[in-house]
Amino acid sequence: MTLEQLERLLGRIYGEAARPKPLHLLAALREVRSGVPLQDAARSARTTAANLDKLVQATDPVVHLLGEAASDRPEKEQKVRATIGQLIIGNLAEQVFEDTYRRTVGSTQLQLEDDRSGGGDTDYLVRNGEGRQVFRLNIKFHGSQFRKAQELVGLPPEDSFALATYKIYSALQKQEREHLPYIFVVVGVPNLTGAVVGDTMPTDVIEFATMARHSARFHGKRKVEDAIVQAITAQPADFGLSDTLNGFLAQIRNAIWRVISARRADALLREKLFERAYALRVRGFAMNYRGAELDMHFSISADLHSLEDMLRILRDDGLHALSVYLERGTY
Repeated sequence: MTLEQLERLLGRIYGEAARPKPLHLLAALREVRSGVPLQDAARSARTTAANLDKLVQATDPVVHLLGEAASDRPEKEQKVRATIGQLIIGNLAEQVFEDTYRRTVGSTQLQLEDDRSGGGDTDYLVRNGEGRQVFRLNIKFHGSQFRKAQELVGLPPEDSFALATYKIYSALQKQEREHLPYIFVVVGVPNLTGAVVGDTMPTDVIEFATMARHSARFHGKRKVEDAIVQAITAQPADFGLSDTLNGFLAQIRNAIWRVISARRADALLREKLFERAYALRVRGFAMNYRGAELDMHFSISADLHSLEDMLRILRDDGLHALSVYLERGTY
């Protein structure tokens, strides 16, 4: 990637916003090349003249800032493609959820609040007319089917949804501490995976994201991926992806959306522990499947309920009625 290509890409990703370190030095480099004294340009970039001079003297400024391409770069790029693809799927799913919530619940006093920026395990909060939190929502997208689901957990692959047991525990603990119902919102499109979406991403985007992820000098690597996803989903035309993203969005919009409360997930986990958490039946699971999570598998058709039905209860019967259903584990 040349310096000019990187500058154009950064313009599409960040617009007029500040670039993350060390890319903030590129503005100072342009100033020096336009005749601004080195000391003045370094001061404006809040760096030392010596540090900026190294960039000015570099044969390849991009390599100086982000490092040489590694020998295993193709493998690294594939991983980055899958990560960015999965983040894009999540972003599109959240867009569809927001539309569904506002269309179904309407303009009641129960307002949906975006809580994704906190980096925690909650995507949305719902607040009442007094601004008090009334329940938490976490969006889960699944595209990869568990091919051995029928054999190992007694469910058809297309009817199986896996949720890590620690996430169920964590959600219930949060619910107990805060006295706020916690709800998992689940949507799936068969074979719509991070790898599939990632393969449609432009080469320059993936090249930059890979360099940023593996650069020793780069700060806030996850923030770079978040900025890329935000730019692509907000302005897909800038990346030549309008038709592609509209196609993915249509698939997610036409999918069946389901919900399961933390209370119900916990009750089913206890009831069907050895039946549905097959890792507990496998000798040496932790040794043979290092890095794998211990999952509980749910039947999408039998264990989960319709999102729109839940939202209609919220709209027609009110918060108290829905809270009773959630606390009892009915939903």
